Amino acid sequence: MAGGLFTYSGLVTKTKAMHGRLLSDEEIARLSEAESVEEIIAFLRECGSYAPIYQSHEEIAHRAQVEAVINDSLYADYGRLYRFASGAQREGLSIIFLRYEINVLKDCLGHIRRGGDGRGLSYLKLFFDRHADFDVAAVTSAGSFAELAQALEGTRYGAYFKEAQEAADADGGIGLDILYYRMAWEKKDKLSDDSMKKIYTKLLGTEIDWQNIMWMYRCKRFYGRGNAQISADLIPVRYRIRKAEFKELLDADSLEEFVTVLGRTAYFTEKDAVVKLGDEVTFGRIMEKTYEQICRSYPMSLAPVLRYLYDKENEIDRLTSVLEGVRYRIPARQIQELVLRTEA
Repeated sequence: MAGGLFTYSGLVTKTKAMHGRLLSDEEIARLSEAESVEEIIAFLRECGSYAPIYQSHEEIAHRAQVEAVINDSLYADYGRLYRFASGAQREGLSIIFLRYEINVLKDCLGHIRRGGDGRGLSYLKLFFDRHADFDVAAVTSAGSFAELAQALEGTRYGAYFKEAQEAADADGGIGLDILYYRMAWEKKDKLSDDSMKKIYTKLLGTEIDWQNIMWMYRCKRFYGRGNAQISADLIPVRYRIRKAEFKELLDADSLEEFVTVLGRTAYFTEKDAVVKLGDEVTFGRIMEKTYEQICRSYPMSLAPVLRYLYDKENEIDRLTSVLEGVRYRIPARQIQELVLRTEA
C-alpha cells in the first residue's frame, strides 16, 4: 500500500466523509426542475460543502458569480484536504494544484476576452496567496493580455505567456491545458513516494492518452482538420498507446479505421483493459473505470483523495450545466439527459 494503513487512514476517512456529501443523481435531477437560478442558489446555501461558500457572499448578482462561487467550493475542499495531509501527501496534492492554477488563468483570460473586470478569489485568497506560483491579486485584476503576461513574469507560466503575447495568440485555452499536462507529467516523476508515482502515472497517463484520442476523433469527425493541425494541439506524452499505434490513429482515413486501430490498443486488449469492444466509450467512462481500478489497487493511499477531487470537479460541471439549462428554460428532461449518469 502507498504509505500504509496508519499513514493514510485519517486522510482517507476524511475524504470518505466529504465524498458522502456530494450531490446524488436524485438531487441533480430535482435541481434541473427548478423554476429559476435563484431556487438553485437557495438549495446550495443549505447544502453540504456549498453552504459555507454561499453564506460568505452577501449578494450574488449574475450567473458568472454563481459559477465562480461553485468553483470556490472545489478549492475550499482541496484546502481542507491539504491542511489535513502530511508532507509526502502534500507533495502529491501539489500536482493537482497545478490544474487549479491553470483554471484561474483560463478564467482570467475569459474575463479579459469578455472585457470584464478581473475575477477575484475572495473566499480563498489567503490560500492561493500562500501556494500559487503567481501574485493572485495582480493576475486576477489584469485587464488585458499584456497585463496578465506582465503579472506572470518570473513564474512557471511566464515563458508561455510571453511567447503567446509575441505570437499574438491570446486564446490560451488548449495551450494552457497542454502546459498543465506537461508540467504535471514531469512533476510526478520527481515524487519521493514510489507508489504515489505509480498512481499518478496511471491516472495522468490514461487521461493524457484519452484526451489525445478524443481530440483526434473529434477533429476527424467534426472539424475536418489535417494531420498537421491536429498534431499541433496534441499533448506530447504517450502512456499506453505505442508510437506506431499513435501514428496509425493520426493517419486513419476514416472513422471506421480509427476505431479499428483503437480497438487493438492496450486499453481494449490487455488484462487490465479499461473497456471492452462494444462498450460505449467516452472520456468520462474511461476515467471513472481507471479511478475504480487504482482505488482498488491502492485503497490506503492518495488515490481515494484524487478520486474525490475528480468527482467534485464533475459535480461542478454538472451543476454549471444545470444552471445554464434552467437559466435558458431548457426542459428538465433535456438537462437530465446531459448531466445524469447512465450505466454502460
